[in-house]
Amino acid sequence: MNDRGTMPLTTYRFDFTGRNGEYFRIWIVSLFLSIATLGIYSAWGKVRKKRYLYSHTELDGTGFEFRATPLAILRGRVIALVLLGGFALSSHVLPIMQLVFILILLALTPWIVVAASRFNARNSAWRNITFGFDGRVGEAARVFLGFGALAVISLGFVYPYARMRRARYIIEHHRFGETRIRADLLPGGFYLAYLLATLMIVGTMILLVAVTTAMVLVSGAAGKQPSGGSGALALVPIAMVYIIYIAVFAFLRAQIGNLTLNGVVVGPLRCRSTLRARDLVWLYMSNIVAILATVGLATAWVTIRMARYRARNLYLVGEAAPEDYAGAAAVHIGATGSEVSDLFDVDISL
Repeated sequence: MNDRGTMPLTTYRFDFTGRNGEYFRIWIVSLFLSIATLGIYSAWGKVRKKRYLYSHTELDGTGFEFRATPLAILRGRVIALVLLGGFALSSHVLPIMQLVFILILLALTPWIVVAASRFNARNSAWRNITFGFDGRVGEAARVFLGFGALAVISLGFVYPYARMRRARYIIEHHRFGETRIRADLLPGGFYLAYLLATLMIVGTMILLVAVTTAMVLVSGAAGKQPSGGSGALALVPIAMVYIIYIAVFAFLRAQIGNLTLNGVVVGPLRCRSTLRARDLVWLYMSNIVAILATVGLATAWVTIRMARYRARNLYLVGEAAPEDYAGAAAVHIGATGSEVSDLFDVDISL
């Protein structure tokens, strides 16, 4: 007698097979042509870069597809630039208009979230099965604006719950083919992650005050005039602030990323994410050094490096094969929401 509860689970691993040299050529050509064409080629460059990254992100040996067209992205980018231009001009003509544009952008956030998610989902495919997103603007407004307002009113106490609800909204309105994706998320893990991050920041501030006070007392007791050495020593607290900021940021990225991805359920398959804070700290710090040392030329290398790390720490576990899902026909979705999101850096990430 077969018992499904005792059947062994199958693991389907993600991998990233992109190469630094190949992606650098795409990146540098896109950068040069975008500058030469005053930004017009940037839409074509974005498509080339995303298609490369998608195709080299593999699940069970098969890469993903990015099917968006450059013209769709260019049209959305033009609208986004018009909004940006209005925002920039308002500061010179009538400063109060900046506040108006900020309020407009805030009001547009639910639409941007829905439009960007729908566009990216419909233009993403794996083994010829497309993704989909059917979230509504009204619900997005309640989740992103409503809970965002509660987080502000509660002085941040509601923020972890709001963060969880954002992730749940994005996940639960996605589907793979005709299979709806479910979100198995609870607020407890989010609260614990942000509590630990807060304690890290508070502990760091106490340590900084103690170190700074000790430095002042030692310098005063010695009665020495400031010198080059003491000036360099004064930079220690500043360096500590940046290091701790990166550490806390990496901790939250790892914890929230794992919590979110581990809650993604596609039919009988469940995601598993194994991001580690110490890995991300090293990656972020070395990436910053590399980009600064190469005046930005290491950006392509950083992109490949991060894509490889994320892919190799993600896999699916379940009793069915990922391709055992019904496909869905693609429909035309505009790219404006996606481009406005990119341009104004609206956070719609999980």
